Amino acid sequence: MMMFKSVPLLSLVGLSGLSAPAMANDIFDLLSQKAAMNEAQPPAFVPYRHTVDVVVSGSKGDDFHPPLMAKLRIDPSSPAGERVTILEQTENPRGEMEKALNEMIEEIEDEDRTPAAQAQSFWCNAGGPVPTAEDFTVIEETETMARLKPTPERMVSLFMQTGDRELDRKERSMAKKLSDRLDGELVYDKPSGKLRSGKFNITRPMTVLLVAKIRRMEMAQGCTLAPNGHPYVSRFSMDVGVTALGKEITNVMDLSVGDLELITPPN
Repeated sequence: MMMFKSVPLLSLVGLSGLSAPAMANDIFDLLSQKAAMNEAQPPAFVPYRHTVDVVVSGSKGDDFHPPLMAKLRIDPSSPAGERVTILEQTENPRGEMEKALNEMIEEIEDEDRTPAAQAQSFWCNAGGPVPTAEDFTVIEETETMARLKPTPERMVSLFMQTGDRELDRKERSMAKKLSDRLDGELVYDKPSGKLRSGKFNITRPMTVLLVAKIRRMEMAQGCTLAPNGHPYVSRFSMDVGVTALGKEITNVMDLSVGDLELITPPN
């Protein structure tokens, strides 16, 4: 999971007639080496209880929905229906905001949500093949970080989290619409090769239904190292603006994850 960006460093270098520094390709060698050593793979489960602070707000036309704030304690090792404990929640929330929170909780409590599925949304992992110079462009690189921009095809795959699997008809339609509208970047730490952050946004409106058009969509996530040394999603934000039936609808969600407590791995 979500752009304001300075002029890419390599573009300035090209305009000045100078050659890009050799360091510009170091990140791809580094990521390839880490993958070969199997250092980049986190566990296929979530080994920590954790707290999620949620803020949800939005509007429909001129009707603004006050933010709903909640604090959840999540135990991934508990059976479905018992994973989420609501520690705090805004009193008397608006129905739309409460619905958004309940949908999030229902997804966590889904009995089909396997340990691997929980892990996919917990760990900061771009997914798919190791980034290479063929599917990523170096926007900026220093001794401590590298900012990469995916090709349009890889960008869509990362955003939709489809990996290498074959897409169904609806997914192919969405991928086609996103291919020339989606912008984004990933930031990697050096020399660890761990993912620091990622963000995506659409650059122009996109029709998704006969009566609905997405006019704004921004998603960003930030990563923090867990005690086991793997980065997890510690911050996530989403800001979506839709026009439907002549009304402007906005939905904004901000999540913060922390207070990690080690638990017993699943059987």
